[in-house]
Amino acid sequence: MTKTKSNVMTDFGAPIIVLVLICVIMSGLLALTNNATKDIIAEAERKANEEARLEVLPEAVSNESEPFEEVAVEGLPGSVTGVFKAKNDAGYTFSITAEGYGGKNTLKMVVGIDAGGKITGTKVLAQSETPGLGAKIVSDPNFSAQFPGKDAAYVSDIKNIDTISGATRSSNFYRLALTYAFEAFDMVKGAA
Repeated sequence: MTKTKSNVMTDFGAPIIVLVLICVIMSGLLALTNNATKDIIAEAERKANEEARLEVLPEAVSNESEPFEEVAVEGLPGSVTGVFKAKNDAGYTFSITAEGYGGKNTLKMVVGIDAGGKITGTKVLAQSETPGLGAKIVSDPNFSAQFPGKDAAYVSDIKNIDTISGATRSSNFYRLALTYAFEAFDMVKGAA
């Protein structure tokens, strides 16, 4: 039996160099893919948000190609990421990125509020709630159907909300997101 001498370079160095090269090549490919798809992803997200705004405030439909205009307001609640006013004065939509059961910024939704201060619709765009439980804030039509026509006073009182059994925290996060929309609505309405 012959014993070969161990060489540190061939035993340890070569595999490390190969792994580093693989990591560099894969990182470069991921960067290229990201760069090639970022505009496509941004456009798809913009269209999804636009469709969601029309869904939660259908009265905003007009003959114009862009029925909404973005409103810039200082001091909005941190969870409100965008405010859009219907050009026909039907109301406002609020893009909200709030805390969900999945953690900070895991509940993304759009809320429509008409000019009179009543919810016209809500739509969850993304969430990280527990599948089968908290995710019912999206899949259970009865949950979201309780909000249209309601005002800030209704939403602020937790006793008014029919929560989802087994998903009370997710229901409360949803309700809290609606209160952020009403806070922003009061600010926008006051600035107009």
